[in-house]
Amino acid sequence: MSPFIFRRRAASAALLAGAALLAAPAFAGDKSATPEGAQAVQGFFDRFLPAPPAGSPSLVTVKPEGQAYVVSTDLAALNGLFQAAGADATYDPAPFVLRLFEQDDGKWRVVQDSFPRIVSHIKDMTASSEIINYRQTIVIDPAIAWFVSGAATADKGSIAMTSANAEQAFDFGPVKADYATAVNANDTVSSTIKEEIADIAFKVSATDKDGKSVSSSGRMDTAAFNIGVDGLKSKKLFDLLSLLSVHRADLADHEGEFKDLLRPLAAPGLRFVEGGEASKLLIASPIGAIALSDAKLAIGASNAGPDSVIDATIGAEGLSLPAGLFPPGATDLTPSKVDLAFTVKGIDIAAAANQAIDALHLGGSGPAISEADSAKVSAALIGAGPLKVVLAPSHVVAPAIDADLAGELRYATGKTSGAVTVKMRGFDKTMTAVNGLGPNIAMKSLPMLAMAKGLAKTERDGALSWLVEVGDDRSIKVNGIPLGKAQQ
Repeated sequence: MSPFIFRRRAASAALLAGAALLAAPAFAGDKSATPEGAQAVQGFFDRFLPAPPAGSPSLVTVKPEGQAYVVSTDLAALNGLFQAAGADATYDPAPFVLRLFEQDDGKWRVVQDSFPRIVSHIKDMTASSEIINYRQTIVIDPAIAWFVSGAATADKGSIAMTSANAEQAFDFGPVKADYATAVNANDTVSSTIKEEIADIAFKVSATDKDGKSVSSSGRMDTAAFNIGVDGLKSKKLFDLLSLLSVHRADLADHEGEFKDLLRPLAAPGLRFVEGGEASKLLIASPIGAIALSDAKLAIGASNAGPDSVIDATIGAEGLSLPAGLFPPGATDLTPSKVDLAFTVKGIDIAAAANQAIDALHLGGSGPAISEADSAKVSAALIGAGPLKVVLAPSHVVAPAIDADLAGELRYATGKTSGAVTVKMRGFDKTMTAVNGLGPNIAMKSLPMLAMAKGLAKTERDGALSWLVEVGDDRSIKVNGIPLGKAQQ
C-alpha cells in the first residue's frame, strides 16, 4: 500500500468519524449555518479530539460561513501534544480546511477543496508530501453513523523521505476514488472504497554499512486498491469509538461498557476484504531489471462462527527477472505467470473474539490479555478442528512448466493429512530444462522426475497428473500406489 493511500485512509477515517459525530445522495438542499450550530460542531470536535496542552488553542476551530461550517486546523497544532508525550516529532505548519453542510434530508456533506503540503520531522528523518488539485466530497448519514457516498480526485502528487543514510521519492499522476454504502435490512452496512493511481514513479537510494551508495528506481502505469466490508454494525462501531474517545484517560473504569460494545461487533455476520492490482511494473535494481506486466492480491476474512473462512488470491503475469539472478538454464523454470487461490477453513473467528473479550483486563501493569489467555484464544479459533487449507484450481506457467494445482490439506493435533492433484503439460520439456541446470543438479533431480513420470496418469489431452494423498497415519499414496510414510 502506498504511503499516499495510507495517509488518505487515515485522514478519511478521522473525517468520517468526526462528521458522523455531528448528527447524500448529492445533493439535497443545504440549511444555513448558524453560530449555535457552529458551537455545537465545535463542542463535538473538542469532545472527541485530544485536549491541547494548557494555554494552547483548540486543535480545531469551527465558524459559520453562509451555508457551510468551516472547520480549520493546522498539523503544527499537534506539536504540543508530541512534546508533552516526549515524542521527537514535529509538523511544519500545514493548514487543513473542511466545509460541512447540513442537508435538508438530515445528512451531512463534507467537502475538502485542497490538500496542504505536509512536512514532518521524526528524529533524523524528514518526510514531505504534496497533492495538486485535490478534491473530496463525502456524504454522512447520522442515522447509520457512517458514510453513504463520496468521491475524490487529484491531478498529481509527490512523497519524499530523507534520513541520514537513505532517500526515497515517489511521484504519481491522476488519482480518483469512489466510496459507496448500502444499508442492509438488519441495520448493518455494506461499504466499498475504490482508489486508482496512474503514472507512478519511485527512486530509492541508501548508503550501506561500507559507505557504498545503492539505488533502485522504477515506474508503474497504474495501481488500484479496494476495501470492502459487509455486515458492519456501524452504529455499534461509532458507539465504541465514542467511548474510546471520551474515556481515553479512564478506560479501565469502563471496562464493562467497553466489552459490551465489542461483543456485538464480534458476532458472526461480518466480512472484510482488501485487494490491490498493478500493471506494467518496471524496476531498475542493483541486481538488474525486474519487470511485471500485471499483479493482483486480494485477502478476505468472514466471521461466520464455526464456518468462518480466510481466503486469498495471488496473481502475477509477465514476470521477468535479471538474467544473472539464477544459474544458467534456470530461466526456463522461472515462473512467468502465477495464479493461486486458497481458503482457510475450520476456524471460528467469533469464538476467538469472544474469548479475547472475556480475557481482556484493562487495569494493572501487565498485558491486557495474559499469555495463558492468549493460548485460550488460539484454541478457540481452531476449535475441535481440523484446520483446513483448500487450494482452489491454480496455475503456474514458465517456459518449461505448465502446471495446474488443486487440493485440500487438513491439520489436527499431531496429524497432517490431505490430497493434492497436480497436472502438468509438456513434462518432457520440464525434464529437459532440469537437465540443462548442470550435472550436479541433474544427477539429484532427474531420477526423482523419472520416478514421478512413471507414477503419473496420462490424461486424454496428453498431460500427466498425480493425485498425492497423505493419510492420518502419515501414509503416502500417489495415484493409489503406496510410497511409505512421511517423516514427522
